[in-house]
Amino acid sequence: MLLDFAVHPEDVNNPEFQMIGLHGRDANKYAFFPFVRQMGFLHTQWILPSATFHSKSSKDVRFWFDRETQNSKEITQSRKQIGDLLDMSIMQGIRPENIFLIGFSQGAVMAVDTALRYQQRLGGIVALSGYVAHPDLLQRETSDANRQIPIFWGHGTRDQIISVERGRENAEVLKDMGYHVEYHEYDTSHRISSPEVKDIRAFLHRHMYGMSIEEAEKHAGPKVIF
Repeated sequence: MLLDFAVHPEDVNNPEFQMIGLHGRDANKYAFFPFVRQMGFLHTQWILPSATFHSKSSKDVRFWFDRETQNSKEITQSRKQIGDLLDMSIMQGIRPENIFLIGFSQGAVMAVDTALRYQQRLGGIVALSGYVAHPDLLQRETSDANRQIPIFWGHGTRDQIISVERGRENAEVLKDMGYHVEYHEYDTSHRISSPEVKDIRAFLHRHMYGMSIEEAEKHAGPKVIF
């Protein structure tokens, strides 16, 4: 059974690119909408799932795994659910290399955890204010298909939920495994800042179209909108 998810925008016919947006702990599929509206890419559709597990108080309060224990069984179950969404997108005709996993906090953990094990080459990972869960297991289970996947890693220097020191250390963990990590820090707390959004757009555009936004505007003229 697939995760409950929203699609935005709903009226894109035969999208060329797809972004899977994974929210943080104690949120749901609607948490990513403000961020999504700032991206604005043409021919692109977003799949926004609610996380696997819900709190005892409300089914609208979702999480990917227990924060305190980092329960590996829960992480594995969530990874399988996200993998099912990837499989669905590919079956619907999206090329796997045109699919990007974008996650915040626990969603960032799951984006890294899922993409680096996935058996088909994906377009990229955007991991925001997150960390690597069980790096020892990840190192043993990574997929050769995504050895060269580009990774954007962003973290706030004033983050009191997941410290910037932890972000730095975990980005280095991935670099030590041989992955290319584009690491950025921002003067913000546990949130996505405006400068971060600008850098994410530039990263995605570069890996979607093979050129920077500035290069595209220079060749297409001043009226092009991304």
